[in-house]
Amino acid sequence: MKKRILSVALVVAMATTMFTGCGKKSDKEVKNAVSDIDVKSIDFKTNQQLTSDKVELTIWESSAGPDKFIEAAGECFTKLYPNITIKYVNVESTDANSKIVLDGPGGNGPDLFATAHNNTGVMAASASIAPVPDSEKEIVASSCSASALAGATLNKADGTSQLYGFPVSVETYALFYNKDLIKEEEIPKTMSDLVTYIQNYDKKDGIQPFLFDAGNAYYSVMFTSTPTIHLYGENGNDIKNTYMNSKESVAQMADFTALAKAINQKSGDIDYKHNDSLFAAGQLVMNVSGAWNIRTFEESGINFGITSIPALTGSTNPPTNFMGVRCMFVSAYSKHQPEAIAFAEFLMTKEMQALRSKLTSTMPARDDVLEMIDSDKIKTYMEGINKQIAYSYPMPNMAQASLFWTAFESAFANIWNGETTEIQAELDTADKSATKK
Repeated sequence: MKKRILSVALVVAMATTMFTGCGKKSDKEVKNAVSDIDVKSIDFKTNQQLTSDKVELTIWESSAGPDKFIEAAGECFTKLYPNITIKYVNVESTDANSKIVLDGPGGNGPDLFATAHNNTGVMAASASIAPVPDSEKEIVASSCSASALAGATLNKADGTSQLYGFPVSVETYALFYNKDLIKEEEIPKTMSDLVTYIQNYDKKDGIQPFLFDAGNAYYSVMFTSTPTIHLYGENGNDIKNTYMNSKESVAQMADFTALAKAINQKSGDIDYKHNDSLFAAGQLVMNVSGAWNIRTFEESGINFGITSIPALTGSTNPPTNFMGVRCMFVSAYSKHQPEAIAFAEFLMTKEMQALRSKLTSTMPARDDVLEMIDSDKIKTYMEGINKQIAYSYPMPNMAQASLFWTAFESAFANIWNGETTEIQAELDTADKSATKK
């Protein structure tokens, strides 16, 4: 997971790839996936009045899996609506929220695009995205989990809310472990056990026991969150308090500093890119990563498993951490919003959600899809992620939440690197920078 975003897809050039209207052939995986689906049996609903005219919808999506899904889903959708074709354009989800502001007004943007839910507030403030019509809210709510729906809904400081996103997947980080380097029964159950494991590990052949991106607030927030203490409050819209400097948060940071002493590496030297590379190379026993890396790790050839993160001191449950919700958003500049809405709803059906998990190895946004996945390996990975996601909460998506990242990443890095021992004061300073009091 990157800072401020929910996907670790590689940032690529803005070159576009189209699969309709330009002769691009589907690869074997996509063809097989589409051939296995009885499109007419899909329980698909929309309240939108769709045109009978020929329409080409432009969809921005990431490469390395999501592109295949959009290609396959587009072919299925066109079977239902022969007058509507889908044009895929490669824009990584990490870039889409900023690119829409530039391309949308000029008529060069998409009809529908994918990005992380925590960008919602910023995009809504710039009027770049269209809210979900009231007529479709029930369909969206019935097509995703309650937590995914919460992530797609913008809760405003005045107490009002508005649904903007169409959730297509959820994600969080969990504990990835190399099965050839550690047995499942040897995996530490608590942070104290983890510290002991690190201290006693015999570092041979360059293999390290455990790493995580300590200077990245996305990961380190698990040390300042609790089941009842969430960033910016229960609904993520309290502009006056982060709650990440609570007494409970400060107490939990003892596990953070213990890990820092045991690992004994500067936060800048153990960012997620470094850690993921070591894990993929078989040089890291345990790594904190997410489902977005499953395919990468599989392709590396390592034998790995996924489980929940060790419990913090005083708890028997995994730490409370962030959940990300990947959503499709309808561009406010789209000339085909009813058709874009319908396609977004189509992507949320059980069949399409199962297909997405199959092609991307990511978690579905629905709770009723896992039994439809025909790959035991992918299902096992998903079950491992689910052990952690049960203790996750959606990242706040109001515009002000952008202040959290810089403020708290500085605090976490300072504490980890031993530049301060005044944890309460450091978190208080970060809280002040990330709030409007």
